[in-house]
Amino acid sequence: MKIEQSLAQNIVVSMKEIINQELNFIDMDSIIIASTDESRIGKSHGGAQEVMRSKEDLIIDYEGQYAGTKKGINVPVYSDLDMVGVIGITGDIKEVEKYGKIIKNMTEILIKDAWLKDVSFKKRENYRFLIEQLISETGEVQNILHLAGLLNVDLSLERIAAFGEITNFAALNDEKSEKLSLLLRRALVYDPQNLFNVNGSKIRLALNANVTIERYEFILQKIGNDAESQLGLHLKFGIGTKCNTIKDFHSSFERAQIALDWALINSDAAIENYNDLDLGIILTTLDLDVETQFVNKILGKLSEEEKEEFSEILTIYGNNNGSNYKTADQLFIHKNTLQYKLIKLEKLTGYDPRQIDDYVILSLAFKLYNVMRKQIH
Repeated sequence: MKIEQSLAQNIVVSMKEIINQELNFIDMDSIIIASTDESRIGKSHGGAQEVMRSKEDLIIDYEGQYAGTKKGINVPVYSDLDMVGVIGITGDIKEVEKYGKIIKNMTEILIKDAWLKDVSFKKRENYRFLIEQLISETGEVQNILHLAGLLNVDLSLERIAAFGEITNFAALNDEKSEKLSLLLRRALVYDPQNLFNVNGSKIRLALNANVTIERYEFILQKIGNDAESQLGLHLKFGIGTKCNTIKDFHSSFERAQIALDWALINSDAAIENYNDLDLGIILTTLDLDVETQFVNKILGKLSEEEKEEFSEILTIYGNNNGSNYKTADQLFIHKNTLQYKLIKLEKLTGYDPRQIDDYVILSLAFKLYNVMRKQIH
């Protein structure tokens, strides 16, 4: 195992803060790669060669006892059973000898911690690449199978695809991203066949279908609640259909994306299931030019402010089955004011929202308007 210079430098600087002595880290080529005395970096250390030969601590009684050495103590540093370098403490023997074992142990702990973090990072990167290949239409099957084998991922299992998005992405930072990954890991990796990846604002999941979709809805809801309360992050999820072949993964993830789009555009719910969608399937997949033509035809005479206002009114009006009283109450306006606004909408569009056929056209136009805003932004 080769110790990176940046890690070695962090170690000696951290150790100096504890013992207030100059320290050096010497690599297996007997070169000082890190030091609290910058003038010594890059120089050969003869004492380290002796430590590597004997695998024992070495006390330097006087400067120059070995080439490139100063008074102090040098101790071997291991990662598991392999020596990875030597750490030297400069100073009078009575002062530094007592620190030798402590510094050795602390250095080995820091190296082990850095190694574990590196392994964890590489593993997450491999999971990210595997999920991206499963989603892609052009993923090479042999590459996918090889990587899945390395990660002990069984692609023959039936899975549930899901997509998530952090809607307030600006609130995300590196620390919150790590904590979000930890929330997902705690909630999902009780089953090692559950795969997930957080990449920017996107969360991609390929979940083992050994439990019901309803169960995963509950788990994702809890993840969203915890992310909100603990990290201030707002999450929405779309759940796709089940799949059990590599070819099925792409279409399953596409459906999860459609469900997520609907959750982002037109739903108050944090989670949308593709199997529960109706209009959402059509409205999130229409060609943008077709959407634009339809919306302009129906809502072309409305300003942007009027579109937003009437979109809210019509949504609440429909949710209350056309009840003026309930709609006005929910909007905190007088029912006569509501009546005036509905008449105004009819005059501007030529469609009367109080008539069922006209209401359907207007409702569809406003839904498409909201879809277009999301697609554009």
